[in-house]
Amino acid sequence: MINPVSPSRQVPPRVHIYSHHSPAPNTTGPGLAICSQIQAFLDLGFEVDFVHLQVKPSAPPSHFKEISYTAIPLQIGKVPFYVRLLYLVGWPRRFNWRPLFGRSSLLREARARIRKDPDALHVFNYLVTAHIIPALPKTRAIFACHDIETEYLERSYAIVRAAEGRSILRWERRKLRRVEEMECQVVSEAKLVLCVSAAEACQINRRWAISNAAYLPLSVANDTRTIGATVRAPGEPLRLLHLGEVAHFPTLTSLEFLLTRVFPLLDAATLSQLELDVVGKLEIGDPSVEAVMAMARPYPQVRFTGFAPDLEAVYRRNHLQLVASQQATGVRTRIIESWAMGFPVLSTTVGAGGVEQLAPGHNILLVDEPLQFANCLRQLVEDSTSLKAIGDAGRATYDAHFSRPSVASRLRDLLARHVGSQLPHAAELLPEAEQQTA
Repeated sequence: MINPVSPSRQVPPRVHIYSHHSPAPNTTGPGLAICSQIQAFLDLGFEVDFVHLQVKPSAPPSHFKEISYTAIPLQIGKVPFYVRLLYLVGWPRRFNWRPLFGRSSLLREARARIRKDPDALHVFNYLVTAHIIPALPKTRAIFACHDIETEYLERSYAIVRAAEGRSILRWERRKLRRVEEMECQVVSEAKLVLCVSAAEACQINRRWAISNAAYLPLSVANDTRTIGATVRAPGEPLRLLHLGEVAHFPTLTSLEFLLTRVFPLLDAATLSQLELDVVGKLEIGDPSVEAVMAMARPYPQVRFTGFAPDLEAVYRRNHLQLVASQQATGVRTRIIESWAMGFPVLSTTVGAGGVEQLAPGHNILLVDEPLQFANCLRQLVEDSTSLKAIGDAGRATYDAHFSRPSVASRLRDLLARHVGSQLPHAAELLPEAEQQTA
């Protein structure tokens, strides 16, 4: 257990973290990122209050026993006519909130906390919570930007338009404009914008002419465990892992690339020595999910297993993770989690975008063209002994740049520079055993 308070500090600093995603250490994506954020603040000696904006009721997070927890409902329903009218006009901007983000007591909850402790930090994850920052002047507000949401929305709409064979609709164009206006205002008024990659931090600083966007790495819960590359027995198929919610557009584009552009290039002998394990939430009936499953029908070696509560078991039964996304935003948590596990990854450049410290051929296999991808799989079917070295190098990269001490130290420096929080060095707050693994 990490000592949450340094000996020299009588009253620990406090942070209120707001998110519509609950911390979930055994998943990929947002749940894992929120876990990393909470853990970094705990490692710096903060008392953490987590405010969960819930679309539907769910149980409090069980991973963190030392944090306080408040759930508030997010109501998505009919918007009054006058609010819709003002949204169409685009002014006042506060009337853009309801149509974009629904109705909740989020602003009231935040103001109550500010009155009680005006010196506390407030971290708002995603625009769905951060849109209230402009209504909280003189607050030590931090925007945790997991995606540039304007770009995410643009790419999501582009996929839908391509599937439906149409051009952009007026309401889509308007929503993109309103989201960008909101995003611009939020990043301009936040004391600090925490980004998931250095590239996105630079992009945000340039796009909105600010200087307070900065990169904070992501750590993985229980990162002292190392699975390593699973040894492949002679004659055993090369078992490939594909992680992610199937309806999520980076996952969709990845599976489409593999099933329509890579697998058709593989000969029957190679295909017979491959198994593809597609793990992630599977919404049967969703048109995009049904389309991907139709692409997989010619390949009996492709198996859709749905959501898996135990990812460690998933890693142990496979040899290599594939991340073949053709469109993606934010950070690719699957790659960082694989590095923490010492598990090898084969990815496209887009699929690995946002991940720092990439060393192709050393800590990751990186290819882009379908023929290159097919040739790489063919070579690994013939000889997969190199995968252990790739996995070991990934773990070494994680230890050096993404471990808990690394993330806590980086967060401490950013808070001191942008928010004015003077905290002990992260190493002073970590137990001796944890420091030795840094």
